[in-house]
Amino acid sequence: MGKIFSLTNNLAGRAFSQGSSDKEGEEKGNINEGQSGKVPEKEEGLSDTLEEFLEDFMPSEQEGEKFESCLWMTIEDIMTRDVVTIKEDAPLEEVFSLFGKFPYHTFPVVNENNELVGIIDLDIVLEILLLCLVPRSKHTPLTAIRSLGGKARDIMITHPVTISLDATLKDASDLMMKHRFDRVCVSNNGKLVGIISKKDLVKEICRRRKKVKIGEKEGNIR
Repeated sequence: MGKIFSLTNNLAGRAFSQGSSDKEGEEKGNINEGQSGKVPEKEEGLSDTLEEFLEDFMPSEQEGEKFESCLWMTIEDIMTRDVVTIKEDAPLEEVFSLFGKFPYHTFPVVNENNELVGIIDLDIVLEILLLCLVPRSKHTPLTAIRSLGGKARDIMITHPVTISLDATLKDASDLMMKHRFDRVCVSNNGKLVGIISKKDLVKEICRRRKKVKIGEKEGNIR
């Protein structure tokens, strides 16, 4: 019994189909030949075997080395420095409006010295806004305290998880994957200096991959 692998699409739709026998493959070939008058030629750019197919998507040795090196770069080079923050004495209506204006799930809360004192996330905001829909039996002490608060400091999460300015891309990735964060505050001596997000990490990795691929193509042309 032979296995016949055929590629039906060029990229996303590439798939391998397994024939039931060599004889069945020959019969299909005869049918196609009878309909078109000739056996269709292999589409340019498609691989003949599974091994060749995988090689098309496996990173080259040079690309792998470049990718590994970017894991150890510091987040200072790729973090967002212009951060939208909430002052700890900001009224709740101002906090709510920020969540409606920006597509972020969390906002850092700072004091007058730009020191990070907490964060407010979308779950907290929804909990307060939808409190009237939650049965009183399910109210927690924390929920009650937050619902009575009038300032950002009253509802924020204190002692947020942060990452240092000299942390690496890998450190940031591990931290966000562990805690399931989309972004993490970057602090230096207690002060907020930026934010690093999963989007920042993906953007940097993709930029480096593209740069390596362009370099390889230019090298092949030469």
